[in-house]
Amino acid sequence: MSRTPCTDAARGRRRRSVVAGALATTVLSSLALIGSPTPAHADDGQQANVDEKLYQNEQDVLTAMEKWAPVKPSESVMGYPKGLDRDKDGNVKAITLADVQPKYDPDEAVKEAELAAAQYAADTKNPAPLRASAEHLSTGWPGSKAANGPDIRPNTKNDVVGGQPAEQYCNMVNKDPDHAAFGQTAPCIFVGKVDEKWPVRGSTDGVAGGGTLSYKVSGSVTDEKSTTEGWSAGGKISPKITGTPAGDKGGAGGEIGGEVSFTYSYSSTSLKRVMNTLETSVQIEVPNDKKGYLEGRANGAYYTGYIVVRDIDSNNQESLVVIPARAYVQAPDTTSPQTWFKRLTPA
Repeated sequence: MSRTPCTDAARGRRRRSVVAGALATTVLSSLALIGSPTPAHADDGQQANVDEKLYQNEQDVLTAMEKWAPVKPSESVMGYPKGLDRDKDGNVKAITLADVQPKYDPDEAVKEAELAAAQYAADTKNPAPLRASAEHLSTGWPGSKAANGPDIRPNTKNDVVGGQPAEQYCNMVNKDPDHAAFGQTAPCIFVGKVDEKWPVRGSTDGVAGGGTLSYKVSGSVTDEKSTTEGWSAGGKISPKITGTPAGDKGGAGGEIGGEVSFTYSYSSTSLKRVMNTLETSVQIEVPNDKKGYLEGRANGAYYTGYIVVRDIDSNNQESLVVIPARAYVQAPDTTSPQTWFKRLTPA
């Protein structure tokens, strides 16, 4: 049975019959965004981010996105990343060690995870219980038996830690105010290298023949959060495009949208975030020899790497689990989840 995160004073209590007493009963749902500092959000929406230029090639779009939403070559996310790739039923898509290892060695990832956790622990702006949790992730528990090397898993779904799935383990938090480990959570972190920048989040069909295409774009972010202390995580982007019927050169007609989960890096969670984008009218003037369409790009990137988890059992034995994973992380310095582009291609 896995021991749950604790302070030194609490370790002796948990080795007795009350192992994991308060913390083990407090498992947050996988949809909870927990953390402090919590991002500040605008109460009212703002106009959608629409680039007014006409873009005719992919590289120009990517150059523009580098301006609007620069992403880092590597990212770290405290806790279990909410931006993992999932199928339409919400199940995590497995990425294998063979997929990740050529791009990112797991031993390097462990060192970088421990360094990122140490930086979090040293930052006095972070809550003291979470700094203690990060310190356990970085250096373990004082007096414990060190892990016998990292336990590197073969794929994302091979993730049981201490008898429970990693997502469940990482979302535990101690809510007992009388417990020495009150506010602490499981020592978990995602570290990754950039894989795919600014993925497309919705686009209309191309319409040729000249004229004006008319669309309305909007969107919202479901920011999943809890008032309970814990790691910051992320939410869901829900972009939407509506257009006039195709016969009027309005593109696809009806609605195009979807819902995609994302993660914040812990260094970006204090930014003011746009929660809703007001419906914005967009027109594209299409020359006779071109096709026109509207494209939405997510302001962030996919990162390929590992979820690194440090556990400790009732015998004071640590283990270090390394799980391959791929997660979408919103760009740290952008306040909006999406940018829309007017696109032209040859007819």
